[in-house]
Amino acid sequence: MSNETDSDNMAYTEFGLYKAGILIWKVVPPILILVGTIGNSLSILVLTRRSIRVSTTALFLTVLACSDLLVLYSGLLRQWLIYLFDTDVRHISEAGCKISMWLVYSSLDFSAWILILVTLERVVLAWFPHHGRIVSNRKSAVACLAVICGFILGINAHMLYGMVFKIEYDSNNNPYLHTCTVIDDAYYRFFSQVWPWIDLSVFCVVPFAVIVIGNTMILFKVLQSKKKTRSSIRPMGSLPNSQTKYQSNNNGKKSSMTVVLFTLNIVFIVTTSPVSIYNIGYAYWGTDMSDANTAKLDFWWAVVNMFMYTNNSFNFVLYCLSGSKFRQELKRLFSRSIRSRINDQTANQINYTRKRMDTQSVSPLPSHSKSLNLPCNPLQRQNNKTNANKLSSERNNLHPNMVFHIVKTDLSTRANNLEDNIDI
Repeated sequence: MSNETDSDNMAYTEFGLYKAGILIWKVVPPILILVGTIGNSLSILVLTRRSIRVSTTALFLTVLACSDLLVLYSGLLRQWLIYLFDTDVRHISEAGCKISMWLVYSSLDFSAWILILVTLERVVLAWFPHHGRIVSNRKSAVACLAVICGFILGINAHMLYGMVFKIEYDSNNNPYLHTCTVIDDAYYRFFSQVWPWIDLSVFCVVPFAVIVIGNTMILFKVLQSKKKTRSSIRPMGSLPNSQTKYQSNNNGKKSSMTVVLFTLNIVFIVTTSPVSIYNIGYAYWGTDMSDANTAKLDFWWAVVNMFMYTNNSFNFVLYCLSGSKFRQELKRLFSRSIRSRINDQTANQINYTRKRMDTQSVSPLPSHSKSLNLPCNPLQRQNNKTNANKLSSERNNLHPNMVFHIVKTDLSTRANNLEDNIDI
């Protein structure tokens, strides 16, 4: 009885669950922001490489990485600043109040609907491969992204009207409170009773339904295709080597992309479902406004938010784990940067060696006056004849047909000299 009485007398900020929730808000966000920034930036670099950017799926995933960065910096960074420095961008100005909410809701919805586009594209390619190649091109992908972006921005645009920045004054007419709140009671009823169901449908229900149905259709088609391949009359071993290699490479690309898609969709469902369940249940759980229940709700609000933002931070890790093509391009990206460093060092060493060789090759020319005063005897005439033949041979080496031979010999000599001087 005494424990219950003590807990009833405690403020909700003194409960252990509330303190744990505050600790989560202070510690986890910088980790997710750092990992998400590095991962999404690397994803953009890899997905925009020449060998992989021709795919419309690569375009979708590139836009997804950009949208995830916007989610982290407009949503998670704001929450971290609130709990760490007690600073809220929405309580600074009218623009911060309106645009912050609009960007957070829009970027979260846009990331979810990009996964819908990727899923629908793979469904069309799996079930209608011939028509899918005609429809699935870069122009249609950009058009779909533009339509989805306009739809998402439009459906969340009511916040630009309904949310306002207000300053409250004390009895001495001094400002003491800056808030971002609703414009009137009618909008409050809409935002608290109607909008949660609309947002739940746009952010979770529709993407969840499309992803589950789409993945089921893709999986069915993949299993059906494998079954037909195994029961084929002509085995793969009897096909020509070139055709066998082409089919194996094509199947490898399809299976790799299918694994990436399944992984993304499963992680999306697992990480975003808790926050959707919380938003639905809060209307019922929030009726009990005791301090203990408030502390518990604050703790779970921190947990489900960390789950949600994890989906926007770890897509790069998922690509590396499930996408063989992505791993290959990532290795090429890093190996290219390493080779460029080595080439720069080699070029600097070559320039240094050339300067040394040019300096050593400079020597004074013989004086003509001294040569004219030398006595002319048979031995000297024989030497002059030998020198003339040598000079004639050197002049013949300057013929255009001999240029490539000279260059090749010079480069090979320099390369042999550099092997002893360069340490790679």
